[in-house]
Amino acid sequence: MAMVSTEKVNGSGAEVPNEVLPALAEKPVGLPPGKYALVGWDMDTTGRRLIDEICQIAAYTPKETYSQYIMPYGDLNPGARRRHNVRVVTVGRYRMLKDTNTHKILKTKSEISALTDFLDWLEKEKGDGSVILIYHEPRRLSPTMLLEAFTRYKLLDRFKSIVAGFTDSYALAADKCKATVKSVSLRVLARVLLDADTLSVDSALDRATAAYRIVEHLAQGEQQEVGAGGEGTAASKDMVETARLWARPVHTELEALASLKKLLERQNTFRPVFGPLLRQPRPERKRVTQLRRLLADAGLLYDQVKGAWDDQNCDGIEKLLNNLAISAKSEDIKELLAIFDCHFDPNKTPGEYAQPIVNLPKRPKSSTGDTGEAEGSTSESQQTSTQNSPSKTNNEIKQEIKTEPKAAEVAN
Repeated sequence: MAMVSTEKVNGSGAEVPNEVLPALAEKPVGLPPGKYALVGWDMDTTGRRLIDEICQIAAYTPKETYSQYIMPYGDLNPGARRRHNVRVVTVGRYRMLKDTNTHKILKTKSEISALTDFLDWLEKEKGDGSVILIYHEPRRLSPTMLLEAFTRYKLLDRFKSIVAGFTDSYALAADKCKATVKSVSLRVLARVLLDADTLSVDSALDRATAAYRIVEHLAQGEQQEVGAGGEGTAASKDMVETARLWARPVHTELEALASLKKLLERQNTFRPVFGPLLRQPRPERKRVTQLRRLLADAGLLYDQVKGAWDDQNCDGIEKLLNNLAISAKSEDIKELLAIFDCHFDPNKTPGEYAQPIVNLPKRPKSSTGDTGEAEGSTSESQQTSTQNSPSKTNNEIKQEIKTEPKAAEVAN
């Protein structure tokens, strides 16, 4: 899987140029022929990391819908609050979920209770077959987050007995519409395919509905009208067949989840190096994340890099980076060298490198009149002023007390 972004791009996000998105990296293997029920599905989360929590889960069929808000233990990150228009508020002693548009408190359940109810609802929808969940996302993170949540509450076996696989309408649309549209984001496809100019994608239920209808439209013949199936009509045979051929089985997503966990473990070994850099503003933080992911994708660990430094300093690290198992640009290598050199050699400063893309952490500098110094720094005003100096003499203090009323009178 490619790097997971901190922002969900279902609605309108611009894609990174020259990046092969996970949804398009390989064509789905599909599911064996059988009886399947199609369900549009999506969810909102407190962030886009594997450890983040679900705050809304929703599903759609033409006959029935399911939507449930979940009270997370943690707060939503700023990006999630803007995308989903919900935030956690505290009223008295209680934490609640609030809609920032309507300013109403939302009815919530615990995560395990909502997931159990979701499985009950899916079990009714599947009938005597299996369910294929349809969603729309370029980075394939939602299925892994859902499977991680079911694993956490020991509900995975029951989920696998109900759901056969996931169909990503993003990959389907990218293949079917590559000659007609430049972007296959949910907003664009809703406008072009569904004739819905004002489709909202803030809610998980809205996105689940749109994903289902996009697959329904793409499965229809060219001579058929958009939405010919009509409301309340079950999925057609063509739609089921299209969703089946473009589905990824549950075991495939579980393998992707296991691979992601291993990659995150490798990334975490570089925390001593990249930890301080991840406290920078978002553009620099995004670049640091890309560089760290480059090392993790290559299978490197922090101990290997440290060993190369102990052997040959920068030359050892440069040799190690030049032999990466994946392709890396020359600027990536130079930037990683600068980061590791400053990390392993405390005497080196970022200024020794010509215009690094990542702003390496600098030693705190003093600034006159600055009241917001970093912890442990000493301001120049504190060094030069005698106003709060502990070395001030008693005579100076008495002189200040005598002159203070006169100064007040002048001010008045």
